Amino acid sequence: MAVITGDIVPLNRSEHGYAAIEGLAGTMVQAYLLRLNQPVPEERVRRTLRELVTAYPKLRAALEPGLHRYHFRILPEGPLIDQLFELAYQVDPHLDPDDPEALEAWHRERVHEVLPLERGLGLRARFVPHAERPVLCFGVPHILGDGMTMLQLVKQILRGLNGQPLEPMALEAPSMIGSIAPEKWWQWPRQVLRSRRHKVEEARRLASLNIQQWPTQLGTHFSTTGLRHHEVPTPVADLRRTARELGVSLNTFLISALAQTFLDQAPNDPKAAAVIRISVNLRKYYPESAGHGHLWGNHVGAFLVIEQDARKPLRERVKSIDASIKEGQERYARREMCWTYLLEEALPWLGRTLIGHIGVQLKRQGKFPKISCHATSLGDANHVNLPDVPVRVVQLTPTVNSISPLPVLVEMNGRLSLPCSWQLGETPVAAVDDFHQRFDQVLARMVAEVLPQGAAA
Repeated sequence: MAVITGDIVPLNRSEHGYAAIEGLAGTMVQAYLLRLNQPVPEERVRRTLRELVTAYPKLRAALEPGLHRYHFRILPEGPLIDQLFELAYQVDPHLDPDDPEALEAWHRERVHEVLPLERGLGLRARFVPHAERPVLCFGVPHILGDGMTMLQLVKQILRGLNGQPLEPMALEAPSMIGSIAPEKWWQWPRQVLRSRRHKVEEARRLASLNIQQWPTQLGTHFSTTGLRHHEVPTPVADLRRTARELGVSLNTFLISALAQTFLDQAPNDPKAAAVIRISVNLRKYYPESAGHGHLWGNHVGAFLVIEQDARKPLRERVKSIDASIKEGQERYARREMCWTYLLEEALPWLGRTLIGHIGVQLKRQGKFPKISCHATSLGDANHVNLPDVPVRVVQLTPTVNSISPLPVLVEMNGRLSLPCSWQLGETPVAAVDDFHQRFDQVLARMVAEVLPQGAAA
């Protein structure tokens, strides 16, 4: 059982993986771009971010080797943190935030920020003052927090910018095995067997399919990260209404559109398949009896949605995707994901060197799992804004370095954005632009098929 001892915080299995791949695949900084609705004093931005370092102690963590494995050591508040913060926070007054190409290029630079984990202070922030629409980009290494944690940090920043005190974010470090363990010890053999059976059947099916991807030329080394911002022209209101008419959630509808966009690449191939990895928030699968709090940090799992037949009717498509997503989630609820994650629980015992070596060899031999993309969704991001306050976020664009193509679905102010990151050395920017254009066309076609003529105008 993982236990916090003084200022030492153990890593969970995901964090051991991030520690090993950090540097090999480039920086793993999650760079969140926030456009604000009104000007804010630069000193208030600086003060808020400095308070954030105090509120979330993991931002002060240094990755430190122990006798047998790495752990976090939380650095104490004081002159060292003040010095590190002076390097972490900068102002970029010369960037024009109303120039989309310049803003995207500046954001991509933030993704590649070098942040030495072993020294401590896991934060990089750049502020662009503007008379009407200032921009803040803050980055946190993935090893210190997942998407849920990042959204909480966004809320904290908005509290500070609106003159409200930041809320403490408690340190917790439970083993992730609690999110997949059966309720009774004697259920382990049965649940492991069911989990393994599913993985074997899934692997057999994947081996028989032609998995659709972006045009990809695999390299033997990790490359830099490409980044494309993108806003979908179809209003979210029409997308949500269409999803409601089809009897599915907006997220399921959008995943269906992603799958259709990949399948349209090979309409005459009966073995063509879209294989989309879906992220899962594991926090809700820990037993209530464990008494955990918010579990800030990394608590994310994933499962695959496998979809075939480019000519499948729309209603069948969304029904099929909906069933796949629900089945993936229910496997977690039934505690039938044991096999995969029990193997991953071995990561802390393998050590950083061996984990990194395995990652390098998988890359060199082209043996990372083949998927179409890893889709993750922030859903309706308007919830980050506090009620009845003057300073609000009007644009939220998240990204992070990724081995696989990573589209992020974000809804804000009635618009849907789909920023994508990927290995730039393997797929050209033009191919990603083409995918975005085809995705827009698929969404428009799906909406037009369901809504009365003129409803989407």
